[in-house]
Amino acid sequence: MRPANTNLLGTTTFRLALSYLGIFTVSAIALLILVSWSTTMFIEWQVQETVEAEATGLSEVYRDRGLGGLAEVIGQRSRQDIDGRASYLVMGQDGKPWAGNLRAWPPEVNDLLGWVRFRVLPMGGIGPGTEVMAHAYELADGYRLLVGRSLADAKRVKSAINRALGWGLALTILLGVVGGYFTSRHMLQRVEQMSRTARRIFGGDMSQRMMLSGADDEFDSLAESFNEMMDELERLLEGIRTVSDNIAHDLRTPLNRLRSRIDLVLLGAPDCELYRRTLEETMAEADNLLATFSAILTISHAESAARLEGFLPVDLATLAADAVELYEPLAEQKAVELLCRAEPELMVKGDRHLLFQAVANLVDNAVKYTPAGGCVTVSVDATEPGVVELAVADSGPGIPAEARDNVLERFVRLDSTRSTPGNGLGLSLVQAVARLHGSRLTLGDNRPGLRVRLDFARLDDGPGAA
Repeated sequence: MRPANTNLLGTTTFRLALSYLGIFTVSAIALLILVSWSTTMFIEWQVQETVEAEATGLSEVYRDRGLGGLAEVIGQRSRQDIDGRASYLVMGQDGKPWAGNLRAWPPEVNDLLGWVRFRVLPMGGIGPGTEVMAHAYELADGYRLLVGRSLADAKRVKSAINRALGWGLALTILLGVVGGYFTSRHMLQRVEQMSRTARRIFGGDMSQRMMLSGADDEFDSLAESFNEMMDELERLLEGIRTVSDNIAHDLRTPLNRLRSRIDLVLLGAPDCELYRRTLEETMAEADNLLATFSAILTISHAESAARLEGFLPVDLATLAADAVELYEPLAEQKAVELLCRAEPELMVKGDRHLLFQAVANLVDNAVKYTPAGGCVTVSVDATEPGVVELAVADSGPGIPAEARDNVLERFVRLDSTRSTPGNGLGLSLVQAVARLHGSRLTLGDNRPGLRVRLDFARLDDGPGAA
């Protein structure tokens, strides 16, 4: 068995964590770009609102106080703007500046009116300068007004936000990698624990089971399923060992009987009548052995999941009636009343051949162990929604409650029935067929007698369903 991968970085969990981290990182970068763009647009909108409000006020000053009043107000505002955030310029017809803190009309504006962007260079012309968002207005008498605000504060806010988002993204990636590492380490420990248990089982210790963490997660669900599988596997292996022992024990007696009978005949005087009688007895014993092997093979087929592929809709009422009809001569011979009470069109999905064998075994046992004058009833009813009940009840000696689980095992027979012909495989076959069809088998008290009940899931499609 291959050992579990102990390299954390090579585990599926860590690779999956990295994949999700990559998807999250791409999403976070897209979100960062969106936030940055939204922040820029919001700040620029605020700048535009400020410029428009200031330009509106200056336009009113121009209308009320004329060019001189406008120049005076602009001069006051320029002197108050210590940080140089505001830009003002009043340009005359001759292209000369009348007022403001700009030395000349920016070449980016030219003759355009409306919103413009340009860069104001510092004193001496050294450095990148400051980007300004401005609005150009046409005043009376050919004068033009330019009002703008610096975008330096907006860029600083944008840079601060981008830095915060960048650090947040870096921290998220770091935490994702660390979290993926420790998550993978935790998962690897559980996988390694399961792998060790599997290796012990592979080494022959069938009593080993997966440990549950109590977290009720996927690993616990997997462990529970594995443990159920191992319980079933251990039961099957124990059954195989038991069957092997029982076959060796139960078949040795008839084989020894056959050999002893033949030895006695060969040692005696030649006698054709004795030879014939011995051969007939030998054939009867061989038929019993063949019947035993046939029952074992049928149980093996019933326990094979491959039979599920051949499941078809089966009418249990018809199947029960056929089984009763088959055993009516035997019931009449034993003076046992054999009845069939079945609701029509109660369909289940299954293997008709195996289901018929199971019902036939139940009827055969019921008729065999019911004394003369007794009654055997085969019934098919819809006892509750979605469930079809098939029951075989007799008025025989029944089975003690403490022995009902044991009689379902192979080759198990009660002491009171050992004198009756049989091989102890009938109820084992019924149990195997019930398990294959997902049915529940129940042995109950019929007071007097035994009542065997099989509960099937009802097929709602009705007759002829595919």
